[in-house]
Amino acid sequence: MRETEYAYAVARIRANELKMLSQQDFDRLIAAESFSAALRILTDKGWSEPSGNSAYDICETETETVWRFIAESVPDRDLLDAMIIGNDFANLKAAIKAKFSDLKISEYMTVPSLCPSETIVKAIDEGEFSLLPEYLADCADKAYHAYTEKESGQLTEIIIDKECAAAKLRFAEKSDSELLREIHTLTAAVSDIKTARRCASTGKSRQFALDAVSGCGKIDAQKLVNAVYEKEELAQLVTDAGLGILADYADGDFTALEMFCDNYITRRAREYKHEIFGPDAAVAYYYGKLAEIKNVRIILSAKASGVPKDVIQQRVRELYV
Repeated sequence: MRETEYAYAVARIRANELKMLSQQDFDRLIAAESFSAALRILTDKGWSEPSGNSAYDICETETETVWRFIAESVPDRDLLDAMIIGNDFANLKAAIKAKFSDLKISEYMTVPSLCPSETIVKAIDEGEFSLLPEYLADCADKAYHAYTEKESGQLTEIIIDKECAAAKLRFAEKSDSELLREIHTLTAAVSDIKTARRCASTGKSRQFALDAVSGCGKIDAQKLVNAVYEKEELAQLVTDAGLGILADYADGDFTALEMFCDNYITRRAREYKHEIFGPDAAVAYYYGKLAEIKNVRIILSAKASGVPKDVIQQRVRELYV
């Protein structure tokens, strides 16, 4: 596909960016006296009314809206499937848990997704994994039997999380988006660091940790596990792997690591927002909107819990606009 075919999408995205929440809008949200007051600010800015007083409802609706906008704007939506494929694996995880518990499945399904959530639920309920697309079927089979035969919810999650990381990178490679490949590589690396460190801190064996990390984020899985279990600093390891941006955070607090990752993705998205050719501008806008939605969720959840304004300010991520 000729990259110039994205010109229409880029023009629409530029126009929609003008509707995004500004720093002033977020200052008002943080300063709002209550959850309902913050909701009024959002609805005045064009966000939908939640079906209930729920940060989840309003944010899920906004996420669906932005994906629908992207899908309608770009010339080949399939190239950008890598942006939402992770939700399919999250829904698979939820469907397996719901089948063997009293969970109400509709409350745990994530949107948007490539495979309809109803299809995933049916495949798990009936044990018919051939109903699922190829990228999901084998993973569903393995995860389901891990849960039913080995009675291990932990092993089930490991199987799904590893295949999710690998699928994200496979799909990103097909996207023709340098930004999307970078995002999925970075997030896989951060996930592996957190997984290896959690395994060590909870007394899991090295082999368990090695089986749990995906190895999809440039960092050699064996080297990562060895470094963590030998209590070596991870700064040099991540730097040698070409991820020096994580050097100051790899050994630190998980919250700080996650916030850095979120902010770095937003910064990189800002750098790509003015691309005229190819899908990177669409990818940048989507992740910019996700950052905005995440900030709204943080603020609304904090307002509902009575969290002080100064604490909310510390939790909010950088803005795309």
